[in-house]
Amino acid sequence: MNDLNLNIFDEPNWLQPIFQNIPTILQEQPWGVWRAEPRLKDGIFTGKWSKAPRNPTTGKMVGTDKPELFGTYLEAKRAYELGDYTGVGVLLTGKGIVGVDIDDAADTFDINPEIKGWTKKALRSGIYCEISPSSSGLRLFMLGTMSFSGKKIGSLEIYSDVRFLTVTGHIQKLRDA
Repeated sequence: MNDLNLNIFDEPNWLQPIFQNIPTILQEQPWGVWRAEPRLKDGIFTGKWSKAPRNPTTGKMVGTDKPELFGTYLEAKRAYELGDYTGVGVLLTGKGIVGVDIDDAADTFDINPEIKGWTKKALRSGIYCEISPSSSGLRLFMLGTMSFSGKKIGSLEIYSDVRFLTVTGHIQKLRDA
């Protein structure tokens, strides 16, 4: 018998996508679907969940360096609605869209108030911002280019190319705080 008991995982209550809120410019990019799968290290759950991209038509995992193997927004929406996936996501391909991922936003903002300030400024300027699938993070998408494909510093990540980012359509509005 396997010592690993999957029932002990405290799986988040994943947000269901609100498709009508997803901006058209994102819809025009390559899309995939994903299943929440526990990340294991030496057979032990790390507390993190993998959201590896899959082709929405075949269900096969696809690498972020192969945009031609992804599907369309409508294919991803259809595959998700059939009920076999946890969520959907977009592939950034270096063609003018930058994605910012802020994990555990409340903690990140407490530790790095400058990130909170930058996020508020971005929201005031009208940048699209949504709540992550786990409800604990934020994802921002904006038009722009970068001289590098991506970078991760702690719980803040910024990417423009070769990166799959989950999308929920749960828009984050600016709040006074």
